[in-house]
Parts: sequence; structure tokens; C-alpha cells
Amino acid sequence: MRLTRQGDYAVRVVVDLASRPAGAVVPRSSIQERQDVPAAYLAKIVQALARAGLVRTHPGARGGVALGRPPDHIPLRDVIEAVEGPIHLNRCVVRPDACARDRFCSVHPVWLRLQALVTRELEAVTIAALARPPARAALEADATLCS
Repeated sequence: MRLTRQGDYAVRVVVDLASRPAGAVVPRSSIQERQDVPAAYLAKIVQALARAGLVRTHPGARGGVALGRPPDHIPLRDVIEAVEGPIHLNRCVVRPDACARDRFCSVHPVWLRLQALVTRELEAVTIAALARPPARAALEADATLCS
């Protein structure tokens, strides 16, 4: 599984919105500038996030984008899947008949365990947790340790 640039931008956009006061309508230009997201990407991302109910758009001169639900009710998985589609490590984990070899393939159980692990982790992390400044610092420290 590889997160595309669009998925990365979507996460940044939603975390940016979550770091603003509850209910704040944020101009797209502000998001674009703070998160360094090209306008073309931002329009597509906001559209996909709105279809998924993760954000609301407000037209007009004083319009912009706001979260569609509380950030503690938005798992990271929902944001990624809104723009990337369902996360699947391998085609055999999509459904039982996706691969004729899944009944005897020695790697199939590994793919299933990894799929479950990735799904659980992405469900466990909320946008609210990512928007909290101490959480960001801790996550950056963890990332440094992993590199």
C-alpha cells in the first residue's frame, strides 16, 4: 500500500481544519497556503471529502471549508479512503473469491493479518489526536526514530 500525494494532502487539509476552532469556516486559499497544496489538488480533495461527509463547503465571498463532523469522530482511515478508495494490501484480501490461490497460498494468511493490522491502526488514530500540538510533536519524534 502506498499513500498517494492526494491522500497525503487530504490528511493535511483535514488536520488543518481540525486545528481551527470548532465550526470554523476556513477559506480554501488559507488552507492552500498553510498546507502547500496546489489549487487543482485542493479542489478535488475538498470535493471528495465533502462527498464522504468529512467536510462541508460554504460558497460565497465569506465561504470556505469546515469539518463535517467532530474531529474525534473522524478516523484517519476515513480521510484516506475518501480520496484513495478502500485500502487493500493485496487483491486477495478484497473478497474470498478475488484470488483462486487464497485457499492454499502460504502468504495469504500474512496478507490478511497485515490488512487487519493496518485497518485497526488507521481506525484507532483520530483527526483530533493528530490536530493536538503535543501529538504532532510526539508523532514527529516517532518518525525521526523510524528513519
